[in-house]
Amino acid sequence: MKWFVALVVVLNLVVAMYGTLKQRPPLDLHAQEVSPGQVKLLPPSWKPDASAAQASAPVAAVIKAASAPEAKLMASAAKAQAKPAAKAEASKPADKPPAKPAEKVAEPAKGKAVACYSWGGLSDSLLARVKGGVPQLKLKPGQMQEDSKEESKGSGRFWVYYPPLATQAETKTLSAELKDKGFTNYIVTSDEFKGNLSLGLFSKEDAAKTLAARLKAAGYDKAMVKSKEQTSKQTTLTFKELDAAQAEQLKALQKKLTPGIALKGC
Repeated sequence: MKWFVALVVVLNLVVAMYGTLKQRPPLDLHAQEVSPGQVKLLPPSWKPDASAAQASAPVAAVIKAASAPEAKLMASAAKAQAKPAAKAEASKPADKPPAKPAEKVAEPAKGKAVACYSWGGLSDSLLARVKGGVPQLKLKPGQMQEDSKEESKGSGRFWVYYPPLATQAETKTLSAELKDKGFTNYIVTSDEFKGNLSLGLFSKEDAAKTLAARLKAAGYDKAMVKSKEQTSKQTTLTFKELDAAQAEQLKALQKKLTPGIALKGC
């Protein structure tokens, strides 16, 4: 019973002290100023009095006991607030996984095939010269392709001829007659015009036509004029799947060997 009376007295004292502190006027900082001369420094070895510490122990225990119910009330309130918060957190949708970073596009490896060129048309002599420099390109099988074709072009010359007669003997007789009349000729023994009488080759078409007119005037009206053509082989080389180094070497080779025949893209 005694301890209960002591607890009531202590609680009354605590309440009275709380009321007194609450009603105190605002602290005047200027009034609390202390003169430097009144400040006393305590030595490092100073310790509080043991008796004062023992006297304050019961009061602290009583205050702790008195505040226990309030602590329980505060703990129960905190639990009540924590439950709705936990429910709200549980109702939130799960966070989406972070998006994967975009994959980088692989860069083309160095030395990859980048170019294709054609080199032509090359005559037989130019082709031999070009093939002599091709090994320095260090081509792999299939990187070079060769295409050749026959081309016919005018030589700038005009041929006067007379077609053969029915038999070889008749043609020989005609040749002799033409010679007697001043028309030089001979019987062709080769190529596609074998058996024809060749009467002359001229650099100008007018000269060839004049001779043909003279023959017709002499009674040989089958004389004809033909532009002579020359047949030559032209070759084109195609270089495929060249890397950067091979392309540069090919350009340098073309400028050196055939400045007048440029490379073409393919």
